Amino acid sequence: MERNDLVESMDFNGNHDLNFYDGCVYGKHHRTPFPLSEGSCAKEILGLVHIDVYGTIAITFHGGVKYFLIFIHDFFRKAFFYTMKIKFGVFDKLKVFKALVENQIRENIKVIKCDGGWECNFKNFNTFYKENAIVKQTTIPYISK
Repeated sequence: MERNDLVESMDFNGNHDLNFYDGCVYGKHHRTPFPLSEGSCAKEILGLVHIDVYGTIAITFHGGVKYFLIFIHDFFRKAFFYTMKIKFGVFDKLKVFKALVENQIRENIKVIKCDGGWECNFKNFNTFYKENAIVKQTTIPYISK
């Protein structure tokens, strides 16, 4: 890099003295886990499922996919990804996901949490939640600047 004039005023001979913070260098610093607040984590299988839609993605994937839908099983911390061409496919994917996990685990989804965006707030969602005894929770939606 120095021979090709890509870097200026840098000592490549190793003749430099670095000052370290002793706490970091000698292992005095430690990490503590994030505190688990009550009600933020599922206490049972399918007790809480998070839903979020990512897109529009800058690169169109094979088949015209522009959105990703993610379901996160909070108890196991397992994520399920679905691809979509349009955002209006969320409801159909929700029904597919519900059938998949409930048939495999033999439990029912108790709570679904989403960001309160419009893609999860159609009338058919609320009817679906009532018919299947699912509690809907919302977080604060992401607002782009």
